[in-house]
Amino acid sequence: MEREVLSAETPEFLAARAFGQSLAAPGPGGGEAWFRASWKKAADFGVLETLVPEGALEVDTVLAVLEGLGMGCKGGGFPLGLGAHCFAFCSAVRRFGDETQRKLLPVLRDGTAIGALAATEPGAGSDVMSLRTRYRVEQDTCVLSGDKCFITNAREADWFLVLATRNPRLHYRGVSAFLVPRDSPGLEVGRDEPRLGMHGCSVASVGLDEVRVPRGAMLGSPGGGAAVFQHALLWERGLLAGFHLGGMRRQLLAALEYAKTRQQFGRPIGAHQQVAARLVDMLARYRTSALLVRDTVTRLAAGTLTAGEASLTKLYVSEAALASGMDAFRIQGGMGFMEGSDVGLELRDALGGILYSGTSEIQKVIIASELGLTS
Repeated sequence: MEREVLSAETPEFLAARAFGQSLAAPGPGGGEAWFRASWKKAADFGVLETLVPEGALEVDTVLAVLEGLGMGCKGGGFPLGLGAHCFAFCSAVRRFGDETQRKLLPVLRDGTAIGALAATEPGAGSDVMSLRTRYRVEQDTCVLSGDKCFITNAREADWFLVLATRNPRLHYRGVSAFLVPRDSPGLEVGRDEPRLGMHGCSVASVGLDEVRVPRGAMLGSPGGGAAVFQHALLWERGLLAGFHLGGMRRQLLAALEYAKTRQQFGRPIGAHQQVAARLVDMLARYRTSALLVRDTVTRLAAGTLTAGEASLTKLYVSEAALASGMDAFRIQGGMGFMEGSDVGLELRDALGGILYSGTSEIQKVIIASELGLTS
């Protein structure tokens, strides 16, 4: 009965879940060799072609793959790395790339090359008008200097999509986006930063010291970097939520099984009203999130999704995943607090979900602006 209230287990979902389960669990930091091997497996399985299609998104297939992978993968780091590559980097190249730049797409789809969006800085996250990374134009060359931080896939990336400003006084009109090869002289990647969760991908700083790229490396028009960035975030916020669905589904099924078998005071703990209420809340969050994600991906595929709608999905689903993670943790009790427990791992991953691609607070600002509540 409990499986009937969840999304249908389509062949695409089952295959994606099995693929996710086939990946060995990464340790803290993951490791570049593990990531590259898993990345090649994902490409061979067809994940990259599905999430970076040549044409329009196939809504049902994409939803099934996102949820299946989210359910099958041990930890949220690898799905986050896939999202940074497919939804942020590749979607921007597809949308804004010229004929030459779009020639990158085949190697981005077949697993040969990995992309990373390098936007966040120590003093600038979602606020592109606060960027300190500068660029200047010297004839046919653009020279970039600055520091980026918290860059997903930084250690493994072959290409970086770098945002830089020509003049901060121009605000968003001064920002441009550049495709920068990893082997560019003056580009340096820092160590993989230790963190509470999201193991399975790297998160590191990227330094640019007089990095020279041809003017043809500019993605989009001069001063059009803000539009590139917003497009990347629209896709990232709209689609990353699909991975959360898989995690919430896995948690709910595991918590249900535990509640039916764990005995306290002579009966299963699920028979106690407070435990049952937590399980009902987990189900309600999952079902609501599934409906919201489906609507969001449908609008994204149709080209009608707004920034506020993508932010609403990101806000609700990431907060729902965190709340359900807490419920699963409470249901498990002391066992969930032990190092290595699944619910502990999932809870730490969920904390990352309310931060990456813009914090929950940033999402509320964007939604409020779309409602006409802020200037």
